[in-house]
Formats: sequence, structure tokens, C-alpha cells
Amino acid sequence: MTIPERRFSFAKAALCGALASLLLASCGGKDERKEKADAAEGTVSGELRAVAPEGGFLGEPDPQADTNAVFGGKITLWGGGNPKSLNMWSDLTSFNATICGLMYEPLLELHSTTDDWTGILAESWSVSDDGMEFTFRIRPQARWSDGEPVVAEDFVFFWETMMDPKNLTPVFKVGLKRLERPVAVDSLTLKVRAKERHWANFAEAAGMVAFPSHAWRGSDFNARRFAFSPTSGPYAVGEFKENRSLRMDRRADWWGRALNWNRGKYNFDRIVYKFSEDRVKALEALKKGDWDLYPLYTASIWARQTDFDAVKKGWVAKSRIFNESPVGFQGLAINSRRAKFADARVRRALGMLMNRAEMNAKLMFDQYFLLDSYFPGLWPNRDNPDAEPLPYAPDSARRLLAEAGWTPDARGALRDAEGNPFQISILHSGEDTRHLEIYLQDLKAAGIDASIERMSYASTRKRMDELDFDLHWINWGAGRQNDPEGLWHSSTANEQGTNNLAGVADPEIDSLIEAQKGEFDAAKRRAILKKIDARLLELCPYVLLWQNGSHRLLYWNRFGMPKNPLARFGDPDAVIVYWWFDRDRARALDAARKSGEPLPAAPADVVYRD
Repeated sequence: MTIPERRFSFAKAALCGALASLLLASCGGKDERKEKADAAEGTVSGELRAVAPEGGFLGEPDPQADTNAVFGGKITLWGGGNPKSLNMWSDLTSFNATICGLMYEPLLELHSTTDDWTGILAESWSVSDDGMEFTFRIRPQARWSDGEPVVAEDFVFFWETMMDPKNLTPVFKVGLKRLERPVAVDSLTLKVRAKERHWANFAEAAGMVAFPSHAWRGSDFNARRFAFSPTSGPYAVGEFKENRSLRMDRRADWWGRALNWNRGKYNFDRIVYKFSEDRVKALEALKKGDWDLYPLYTASIWARQTDFDAVKKGWVAKSRIFNESPVGFQGLAINSRRAKFADARVRRALGMLMNRAEMNAKLMFDQYFLLDSYFPGLWPNRDNPDAEPLPYAPDSARRLLAEAGWTPDARGALRDAEGNPFQISILHSGEDTRHLEIYLQDLKAAGIDASIERMSYASTRKRMDELDFDLHWINWGAGRQNDPEGLWHSSTANEQGTNNLAGVADPEIDSLIEAQKGEFDAAKRRAILKKIDARLLELCPYVLLWQNGSHRLLYWNRFGMPKNPLARFGDPDAVIVYWWFDRDRARALDAARKSGEPLPAAPADVVYRD
């Protein structure tokens, strides 16, 4: 698991992060009074901006941040469904990675605008002449929330925790298994040696986070679901209410304020996530002012339900953000471990029964592009010139199913040679089933007994971890550095909690993955990835769907932000890093709402600028 471009999940698939203490506190009137007092008297630190330490801020600044940003206020966001855990290492979701990214910190992270590295917990680093050993010098200023120093042994402990066979951390074992057990040369010097040559070894080592060995050693990591302490990052969990909300509190004593890199960032005193699996209800909550910002992932809602009065008056901004954030793929994962899906002809037929073009036109107002690649970022304009999107072709699908041994009985129901009916269950946790209902009709017309099995988000995650499903709709993110091993190598196909949901175990793909491991030329690796992409299109492990080329945001007009609201490579999670509560804007919004007067409208489209 290599480090992503930022400390937490701007790319929704593979993530490394920072975690803070999870303190389960009481709530109610006392919290409301505290918020009002904070608004009147200042921020949790009593300062509007970071104060330079003696000798000045350390290191380079982040060019995507605005140093005019101020501390204070809160932001309330949609948190999706209630999580079954906040532990991203045993339950890797984009939400958990975001929360953990506010809490535990890595040695290094990729720069916000270039492919260079910048130090977080490490102040310097070096690579041996053979490229196999990496040495990191830990910042002496780095501290845990209990006051103890962050030391080299904390990274050794992280590696031990991830690699312990008892711990349910299969996604992270994929990359870390290439590294020898790290060595703490002294309290502030860490050496990491690779077992084999791999272009991502340095990134794997640099992405290791510190775990508090002085506090956690000897405890059960699998049992860490909601309680984490001590921590080293900018926020701590102030309160978790199951099925309701999560509140993150900014740490006034965070050591990282000494870094120039963090100036203008992590500004909100409180970040509140409210849980809801119903996206229509989420929009209504935003309209009422219960939430401050809502990213829209449903095109029909964006097109039909977002021109309400507050938007027309400029109180709520409606903006599409275009930047260079990596784009992954989404689709219905087909569990090829099950015999009925083992034949690629069956999987291709399932894809040919999905009428994507009609769904895009009728349900999504042609706001999406149809996927013809598992790595859309490889191609200009995200369009694979070597492949066409799999067409909607029911007759061809029936022929493929017949070739694979599924023939219709007298009533048109497909059966195999033993007379077993072809039954498919689509595991789903969301409220919106419009696309799936259309798909079900086409599946049934082809003779397949298809149904939707709806469960809570947490229950769905558990079933996926246990590989207990037929089909499941999932949206995979991407990173600026693509390593295909975790998603597609056969060694990951049958591990509990694997990212290889489809169970791909293909010798040709394995060979290509092995070939790219030792290739340090990025252009040549891209060429290998294109070959992997072509093979995946033959295997059809997913019913590929579509993607969107922008980020759609609705937010109450009370926030300040840099000129590039989501940075160069960011997604909506960048809001909690770079935005701030703007007191002047908030006062203007309050006055406008009382008087009924409009405010100047925010730009409808914002395009990244260097």
C-alpha cells in the first residue's frame, strides 16, 4: 500500500493517513453553549493563525494553501452510511482514510503540485546507491498528544502491526511485505531495506505512519474500531454517535503547526460528519442548513433539484470543480470465485445486458462518460482509443450465455446442464436503486433470476470483507502512482478484506504485474498498465459503468478558500484541509437570509489554474 498524494484520501482507493485520539464524549446543550462561546471569544487555540516558532517555520510552504486562512468555526458534512469502524487499516474505506488522515501522520507525502516528496514526520531522507535501502531522520519536534516524542521505533511498530498474521490488514500487507522489518538505528533514525527491486519501494517506506508503540504494544489491533489514543495529527475525534454523527476537534497543541507546509491548512475548530445513506434526505438537510457542504454524486439530483431559492439568491453556492484529480473506475464487481461466474463469457454477457448509454441519457443527463478502461487516467481525455465501451447487446449476451452452458427452459429461464437456475443477487447499501432496477429488467428478460439484496452500509462491508456476494457496485479511486498488485494479483484473490473483490487470478496479469515491479521508467510502466488494462477488458471482472469529469459541490456561502478550491489533485475531502470559516462571509450570509436579499453568486465552474 503506497502513500497517496496527500495524507488522506483524495484518491478513493488506496490510502495512508494520520489518526488522532478518539475520545467518546457526551453531547447536548453543553456542546451548543461551547460552540457559541467559541464563536464569540475566538478559537480553540486562542489564535487566528499559526504562530511561528522560535527560529521560524520549518521547511517549504504548500503552494495550494492560502496563508490568509484563519482558525475557527465548524463545518458540517455528509458522512455517508454509519461506519462499522473508523480503523482504515482493518476497514479501508475513503471515509475511514479521511478520518485517519486527520489523525496519524506518515514520514513523507507527495507534493501538492509536483511528483516530489515533502517531509511530514521525517525532516530528511536518503536512498542508498543500490536503491534498496532508505534512511529517514525523524523530526525532533514531533510529539504524540500525550507529550511523548515520536520515535523511530513507532514506525517499526507500525510495520509489525500491519504484517502480524493475526491482524486483518491484507491491503497493507501487499506492499509492506516487500520491505524487511525496519530498524530503529537510534531514537530519530529509521532504516528500511527492500527485499526485492520494485519501483514503489521508496513510496511504500515513505508512506509508513507512526503508531504509538509506548501505548499500543501488546493490545489487540483488530479490536481498535473507534478508540485511538494517543495521536500525532491535527485533529482528534471529539464524539462519535452511532448512526448519527462524528465530530472531529482541532488540536490546539498539534506539533505540526511548526511546519511551513501546514500554514493555512486544517483551520476548522470542529468538523462534523452526519450519517445518512439517503442522498435525497442529505440534500434536504443541506437546504435546511443542517449541513454546510454536500458533494453531489447523483446527476439527476444535480440537474433537477439544486436550483432552489437559496441557490438562486447566492446563499448556497452551486459549483463544478475541474482539476487534475486522478480518476478511477466504478462498476459491479462480479465474484468469479463462484462457479456460475467463472466463465469470462458469462461475465461479458452480464456487461452486455447493462444499458449504460440509456441510463446516462435518461437518469444522468449525459453528465458522465462511459468507461472503456480500468485505468482511465492512462488515456488522453480518459478515453481508451484501443477499445470501445462494451455495447448494450441483449441478443449477443444470450448467445454468450448459451455458449457457456446456460440455456432457456420452456419458460425462458436459464438453466445449466444440471438444471440449476441462473440466479444473481446484487448486494447494495444505497437508497438509490434506479439504475439497478433497469438492469434487473434486462437480466430477467434474458432468463436470469435477478434480485437486489439491500443491507446497511456496515453489513454490506462485512459481507464484502468475507467475499460473500454475487455482484456489488463499487467506485474505486485512483492515485497519482498506480500499483495494480492489490486489485488484480492472484495472491490477493482469496484474502479476507482484499481489494481484489472480483477474485481475479490470471497468469497473464500476474506476469505483467511482476514485470512492472522492477520497471523504474514511468513511461514503460504505463505501457505495461495498458497491457494489463487490455487483458482485464477481455476477462470482464466488472460490469463497467461510468465516471464524472468534475466535482459537484453545494455549500453555504460562509467559507473562505484558496484560488484552487480542491487543489490540483484533490477531491471534496480537500475542503477540510484548505478551506476556512470566513467570519465576514458568515455575517453577510446571516444578514442576507434575514433580509431576503441576494448575495453575489459563486462561479458555476471553477477550473484549476497554476
